[in-house]
Amino acid sequence: MSLQFSRSMRALRVDSFRPSRFGLFLAIILMGGLIAWFFTAKVTLYENSSSLQFTEEGKVLANFTAEGMKRIRQGQTATLQIDTGADQPAESFPAMVFDTQPDSNVAEILIKSAQIPDSLKSGSLNGRVEVEVEYATPAQLLLRVSGKYFGNSSIPVSPQSQGENNQVGQ
Repeated sequence: MSLQFSRSMRALRVDSFRPSRFGLFLAIILMGGLIAWFFTAKVTLYENSSSLQFTEEGKVLANFTAEGMKRIRQGQTATLQIDTGADQPAESFPAMVFDTQPDSNVAEILIKSAQIPDSLKSGSLNGRVEVEVEYATPAQLLLRVSGKYFGNSSIPVSPQSQGENNQVGQ
């Protein structure tokens, strides 16, 4: 009686599953790297100002939201970005938070660079200040959005305010 090829010793020797094992090993290494990144990578969170104004001392007064002012502290690094025109890119200057005024939602920003043209130092400006307020991992951000992060309030997923009653058809 003859033996089927699928049960022969030759078939078992040829079918070693080496490519499958190698692919599985690479997939495990890749997933381990992604999991390590998820729990250890640093993501910088910024607060952006709504308006700017230069003072005579060379400082910038930047208006932030009330929630943003809770996260801004003296000494944090910032970046001043000034829009110079429609066809030109914004100019960036390194800066630092000099003082905060939480009652008025205004922060004084000290510019580290003296390269700002005098033409831009007049009154109200088009631009923004980005203040580095926090570093977080992707895992912390995910837990914070879902409302499960210890002691921190959750970030709303919807851009609509919590108090509005937005109903369709009204």
